Amino acid sequence: MLQSTTFLTIQSTAAIISLIATALVISVVVFLMTTSSVDEDKTSAKNKVYKIRGRYMIGLISCVVISLLFTLRLLPYPQFHDKPDRTITVVAMQWAWKMTDGEPNVKPDMLEGTPDISVPVNKQIQFVVTSQDVNHNFAIYDAKGVLLAQTQAMPEYKNRLNYTFAEKGDYHVFCLEYCGLLHAGMFATIHVE
Repeated sequence: MLQSTTFLTIQSTAAIISLIATALVISVVVFLMTTSSVDEDKTSAKNKVYKIRGRYMIGLISCVVISLLFTLRLLPYPQFHDKPDRTITVVAMQWAWKMTDGEPNVKPDMLEGTPDISVPVNKQIQFVVTSQDVNHNFAIYDAKGVLLAQTQAMPEYKNRLNYTFAEKGDYHVFCLEYCGLLHAGMFATIHVE
């Protein structure tokens, strides 16, 4: 519930910022339209435009920097320097998943694992995801079919995905990157206890 409240607050803040930016752009356009109808020589018009352009750019850059300072801290990303409670290594291959505890120091094709694994509820789990053949996409869905988290599974590269399961139950893993004929049958299960 807290995440949805935070999300709505972030959406509201983004809407207000967008509204202010829109009003600023409209006022600049209206100003330019009203001042451009007056006849004057090209030199004085050019000097006025250069003065306004310089002030406008300084004001615009100031607004963007201030907006970034206040809004970037509101992003919903967790802190990544926290140590996870548990690490799971995930290897994708055509057309299956292998999951095992820890981060074994073996090549992906040598990893011993199963397509089912159990993890604790309300603990930060770090999935270390790679592939032994082609690109795949490790996607975690809840029982209702809602996508909760995802990352790429690429050969010779490890992506780390931190996720905390808030409810007990079975979560399904699917591949979101088309990887061949049996792509639709590539699934695994995470049991949250």
